[in-house]
Amino acid sequence: MFSKARVVSVVFFMACNSFVWGAQEASVITNSKLIKDFEIDLVPGFSKQKILISKGSDSAGEILNILAEKDGSQFVISRAPLALPNIKNEYSPASYDGFDVAVLRGAEKLVSVSGVQGEDLIYNDQLSRAGDIVDLVTKEEDNSQSNFNVQFQYDASLKKIVVSKVLLVTSNNACDRSIMSVYALPSNDLMSVSIEDFDGAKAFEYLKKLRLGVQTAKIDNKKLSSVFVTLNFEKALAAFKAGDRAKLKELMGNMLADGGSSDSCTPDSYIAEKYYYPGMVQWSNDLGFLFSEAGFYQEAIELLKVVVAENPDRTVAYLNLADAYWGEGLKELSVENYKKYSLLMQQSGKAAKVPKRVGERI
Repeated sequence: MFSKARVVSVVFFMACNSFVWGAQEASVITNSKLIKDFEIDLVPGFSKQKILISKGSDSAGEILNILAEKDGSQFVISRAPLALPNIKNEYSPASYDGFDVAVLRGAEKLVSVSGVQGEDLIYNDQLSRAGDIVDLVTKEEDNSQSNFNVQFQYDASLKKIVVSKVLLVTSNNACDRSIMSVYALPSNDLMSVSIEDFDGAKAFEYLKKLRLGVQTAKIDNKKLSSVFVTLNFEKALAAFKAGDRAKLKELMGNMLADGGSSDSCTPDSYIAEKYYYPGMVQWSNDLGFLFSEAGFYQEAIELLKVVVAENPDRTVAYLNLADAYWGEGLKELSVENYKKYSLLMQQSGKAAKVPKRVGERI
């Protein structure tokens, strides 16, 4: 165990475009100070790498150490004394805000995130790369709506472990607190900050400002799509095309919060936030169509209302919304959207392609 080992600290510097390392004495991490540890493979050239979280002085927080072996000796290859502060909150003096630590296995074009309940989900992200990740996840006593994942990876060009990604994760605090959306924030002051220089207390306050910036559309962000959701969508679309209504209903049911209980998770509390993607409007429209075809009319309505509000020239979305209103028995709203659809089709010279049911229902 690391409790009795002679531990040394590695100081990195650049020479001839490669790492050169020198050993310095470091304090021994004893069992009395060790809180938790994680295995990780982060920095090339070292074996048996491990993150050790140890107690700091008094109630200041915890210290993040990354240890490894090279040539039979153990080294501290990184030490972050300010990364894990104890931040007082006004709601519960006996507890602290701050960051939890997790180790993730990074993959090309995929990113794993943690929500407020600690659940991990995988999202599509074209900028993600392979390699282990140190994930610092914010925790706030008074906040069940969202959290941040600040992810560190080894950067070969900088020869450092740096912030590679900052993600805002929103959750459905109205019912089951499950993850609703993940936003990548590519432009912020934390990007490329080394883990040794990461000041958790300052970062925590900065992230609060970032959250407000995303909410007010002042911060550049990209909403990432869930791997589960996109795969389930493809299966549901295939079931629809095959005429398998039972399978379609089953698959679309997988996308309802809290098992589809509208009493605890009403569609208006999460559907639009979770399934509307500004960069994937056709996909969002098609998903609304599948909700309707599966008999989940309320869910279809909530999603398609946003599609037409944000994209008023999306002609087919009015038809899909009208059909969903019709299925839900809201005839007046249905007729209103059938008329809007018909008008747009006439204006584009496609009146002959309007489905027969539209004229029958107006």
